[in-house]
Amino acid sequence: MNITRKNLVVLVGMFLLITIACRALLGGGQPDEADINAEMTLQAISRTQTALAQPAPAEEEPPAEESAPDEDAGEDAPEPEEEEDGIDDCYRSRFVSETIPDGSEYDPGDAFTKQWVIRNDGTCDWNTGFRFNFEEGDQLGGQSSMQLAHSVEPGDTYTFEVDLEAPPDAGDYTGVWRLKSDDGFNLGKYWVKITVGAPAPPPSTFAVTSVSYYMPHTTIDMGCPGDVSISAEITTSEGGVVSYKWKDSEGCPGCVTKSTNFAGAESKIIQHTMTITATGDHWARIYIDEPNHQSFAKKEFHVNCTP
Repeated sequence: MNITRKNLVVLVGMFLLITIACRALLGGGQPDEADINAEMTLQAISRTQTALAQPAPAEEEPPAEESAPDEDAGEDAPEPEEEEDGIDDCYRSRFVSETIPDGSEYDPGDAFTKQWVIRNDGTCDWNTGFRFNFEEGDQLGGQSSMQLAHSVEPGDTYTFEVDLEAPPDAGDYTGVWRLKSDDGFNLGKYWVKITVGAPAPPPSTFAVTSVSYYMPHTTIDMGCPGDVSISAEITTSEGGVVSYKWKDSEGCPGCVTKSTNFAGAESKIIQHTMTITATGDHWARIYIDEPNHQSFAKKEFHVNCTP
């Protein structure tokens, strides 16, 4: 028969209790030294029983190790504003700077020129077959397409320039142009955003109040190269000196700023001659430097070059 440690302690305790009780009944009086020792032994056995009765403390499990952060985890990279579908890194463009900040305000009919400075951010040259095309939104009288005048190596920049005109109605307008490679790949989109307000009140001081153009025909058949003349009538609010400069679709070679004196509120006619070399649509307009610092709407015409 197997006797566990716990059972053995219980048996010893019972024996001591019986011994003490018998001695008390037989002897009476004060307990002797043997009784005291037995009592102390009994108390020790009681404490041992209590300790044995208590369940053993559960073993503490070691704390779980914290998992190391995923080195590949991180914030998602921001989506590019405009996807480009170039071949790997061959065709890439990046915005550098611009004129006419978004939200610029103009009066109806105001003319202005938007420029974008774009860097070749790819690994391939941009050749003269690349085009800057109007893609969507409000064209604002701008060119539908233009080719690069020269090639652009990786890391170099190119300035795209579009002549625009504010619409006659008040509101917000956005026009979007896109750069495309000669083999049809899309590069970045670039845009102009303007706000057209109500027409400006008549000037209370010296200013050019209007510019109107005249030419006998807006469709011209002629031998090319050949000259085409355009007249412009400038009207002022009062006397003063007006400085002006012609601009045209041919780059206006030789155009310089000129001045003319107005004795009072009157109109004067000035002439401009363009040399046309190819069939197509053409235009001319006047920029008033003083006192307005303003371009006026352009005169458009078409030339058919004949043999």
